[in-house]
Formats: sequence, structure tokens, C-alpha cells
Amino acid sequence: MIKKLFQIIALILVVLLSLRLRLDKYSQIPIPGQSVDEYSYSWVGLSLLTTGMPIGNSGISGYENQINKYINIDRYMEVIPSDPFAINFPWMDHPPLMGLITGSFAKLKGAISFEDTSTVFIRKPVIYLSTLSVILVIVYCWLNFSYVTALFAGLAYGTTPLVVLSGRMIQAENGIIPCLLLVMIALSLYLKNKRDYWLIIAAIFSGIATLFKLTGVMCYLLTFFTLLNHYRKFKGNFVKDYLFYLFISLPISFLFVIYGLSYGAQNFVNIFFSNSNRFYGIGPDAILELIRNQRLTHRKFLPETPLIFGWLSFFIFLYKNPKLNSIKIPVYAIVSYLIIYLLFGSQPYGWYTFPFWPLLIILLSALITSIFSLSQNNIVISLIFSISLLGSNISRLLGIFEFQPYANIWRFFTSVSILVFQALFILKKQNNLFAKIFLIILWLAIFYTNYLYLSKVDINFWWHNIS
Repeated sequence: MIKKLFQIIALILVVLLSLRLRLDKYSQIPIPGQSVDEYSYSWVGLSLLTTGMPIGNSGISGYENQINKYINIDRYMEVIPSDPFAINFPWMDHPPLMGLITGSFAKLKGAISFEDTSTVFIRKPVIYLSTLSVILVIVYCWLNFSYVTALFAGLAYGTTPLVVLSGRMIQAENGIIPCLLLVMIALSLYLKNKRDYWLIIAAIFSGIATLFKLTGVMCYLLTFFTLLNHYRKFKGNFVKDYLFYLFISLPISFLFVIYGLSYGAQNFVNIFFSNSNRFYGIGPDAILELIRNQRLTHRKFLPETPLIFGWLSFFIFLYKNPKLNSIKIPVYAIVSYLIIYLLFGSQPYGWYTFPFWPLLIILLSALITSIFSLSQNNIVISLIFSISLLGSNISRLLGIFEFQPYANIWRFFTSVSILVFQALFILKKQNNLFAKIFLIILWLAIFYTNYLYLSKVDINFWWHNIS
């Protein structure tokens, strides 16, 4: 009982740390205006609540009603000189749920006009959603792997700088992520006990995900793949189960169609097809770009080794074709979103990749902490990944040139560590206490250097150090 209490307290502290990191300088970083979508979503929500008409900025063609207006919000026009905003109505770029959340919060804080929708107000609810995602990552891992995996995943998702900074941005993907994680949790519990209410929960949040953005349809694919893979276990009831799921989820998703048509069928159809004709990256480069370059915005890159290793973990598990549902569900989720990601245009915007990140961190955490399980032997992989993560963090924290005097020491440390751990693996000593303590020390150093790096990120650091 006492052990369980301490475990829960530790996880609560992880969540509080994650929240604190997301709140630190949240209205300044990312720089307001790096994505105009942040304002536009809030304008849509605020206008819906005050006038009944969704009004926002759009970069696509097809709108019949448009005015150009200078809106110097958060000194936007002073920091990023630009042309007036194209204000379109009725705005139909995306479903309205994210706008309603941020717009409602701004209105509660006294916002009346678009000029009042400062990032001080509108980013707060997204930060809460992002912190909820940390909690759900922890819950999924604890339910399906182990406490150690849950703790590691919570700290990784809670402190990785790119993930933290992205969790402040008003993008619909930050609404899709908690819905996706809730669907994954519900599906995993459904497969364990086949209680219909878990499938109902998965269906409800699948529908809600599409009310943030149409890419939330990935939840439909995830459920399809998950149930299809297990239909024999459920005595061939795949069709029945999936139709039951659709019966609940589709009416929720269809609310967007009703909403759009209520403001004019022709306008809704025009915008829908204008969206589908936007040009983005195609071909093998779209996949390579996804893996090697992690974007925060359109032009801001912040490469993260954990996400690259997450992709390696994904390919490892994909190749192994694991039998465990706990692994298969996040693998299916990545495959599902990859299909939607490529179908809807892939890059160039960083937020398109946000839903991959909790899934990659779950798989990485499962792989890197597997030495704490008697059933798996990934000690060398865990070591290589952990040392590389720490090395990447130290190099980034100090600067590549400042780190250079210590490079030989680090190379020696890395080589000797791998040698020792490989010997332990050969001798079947991979689960010894020394190995676990050593890795825990590395992990604590990783998360601490994440914290130190985030504490350095201010406006000057943003402009000069984040490419």
C-alpha cells in the first residue's frame, strides 16, 4: 500500500513538473505570430460566441466573403511586419472545437474584440490539454507495460523540449492527441475484458477527435486495425463490433457537416475542396523529412533525439510483429496517422507531426525500460539509446563547440559502457542491479538536462539558437 502511494506521488510530481515547464514563459515562446492559426482559431471561437458567425483568417481560396484588416495583437505587426490579415467568413477551414475552447477562455477573461485575444489568455487551455496528454501517456503505459515505463514515458513526454514547446501552441493537433490516447486506453481495456462500454468510450472520443480536425479520422483507422487483428479472439465478431463503434462515432463526426451546411452548402463545399487541393511534399522525401527533421512551426526546427529513436523503436517493433496488444496499439496508431498524414499532405507545417510524438515516446519508453521486465532482453539497445540521448542533450545545452573539449572523454565513456554491457548480456547478466542503477542515473541526467535547456529558452535564445 505504501509502495503504491509513493508511486502515485511520484507520478503526480511528474505531471506537476510537466505543467510548470509548459507554463514557463508560455505567452512569449513560441513567439506570438509564428503561426497565425493560433489567433485564427481563437477568433473563430470568439466570433461564434459573440455573433454566431465563425470569422477567422484563412490561407486558402474558395471564400466568397473576405476583408483585409490590420490587427496588431501582441505587437504582432511590430515584431513580424506583414500585410493585413485576410479575414474570412463563415470560416470553414477546420471544425470549430479548438476555436470554441480557446475563444471561450478568452471571453471568460474579458476578450471582446480580436485585438483582445492575447496569447496570455488563449494558450492556457491548450497547455491544460497538453498536460492531460502527459497524464494519459502515463496511464496507457502503466496499464499496459509497467510502472517504470509509465514513469519514464511521463518524464520523457513531459520534459522533452520540442514536445513542451509544441504543447503551448493553439493547434488542433493538441486537441486530437488526448482524444487519441483515450481511444488507445479504451481499446486496450476492451481487448482485455470485452466490455462494450470501453468500445463506446473509444467511439465517443474518435468522433470528438474529428471535431478538432478531420485528421482525427486516424482514430477510425486505429480502431479498424485493432479490432481486425483480434477478430478471431472475439469469435469472428469484427464486423459487429466495428459497426457498433461506427454507430456511435459517426454521428459525432457528422456534426461538423451539419455545422458547415448550416452556414451555406456552397461555401462549405468550396472550402472543403480548396483544402484538398493544397500542395505539400510527396514521395520518399516526405518520410525522410518526417523522421530526421522535427519542426515546431513552418520554419523553426528543434531536432529531438528521443523522437528519432522513437522511429527506430517503431521500426523494431514493426519488424518483430509483437504479439502484445500493448505494443500493437501504438504501432497501429502510428501506421494510421502516417496514412492520414501522407493523404492530407504531410509537411510543411510542424504541427502536422504532433500526434506522432506521444506514440513514438510510448514505444521508445517500452523498449528502453524493458530490462526491468524479466521477459525481454534489450539491455544494449537501452544503453546505446540512453547514452546517445544524454550526449545529445549535453551537446545542445553547452553548444557544439563548447562540448568539443570533452568529446574524447565522452567517446571513451560510451565505448567502455557498451563493452561492459555487451559482456553482461553475453553472460546472461542483463537484469543485474548494476545495469539498472546505471541506466536510472543516465535517465535522471537526461531529464535534468531537458529541464536546464528549457530554462534557457527565452526570446533571444529563440531567435538566435533555434533554427
